[in-house]
Amino acid sequence: MAEDRFSQTIEVRGESYDFDPEAETALVPCEQCGHMNEVACQRQDGGWVFYSFSCENCGHFNTFD
Repeated sequence: MAEDRFSQTIEVRGESYDFDPEAETALVPCEQCGHMNEVACQRQDGGWVFYSFSCENCGHFNTFD
């Protein structure tokens, strides 16, 4: 199961996300349909960040504004 790779948890913008440390990706739900997307993360100022993404299920552009 793919979710087995997500063995850690990180906090981004005050929310917790399952995290794959090897691929540096987090499971992030789409704000429209709730589908869990694998989103690339980057280290920044000692923590993790990710940016906008399009949902692989419904195509909604998630901006986090």
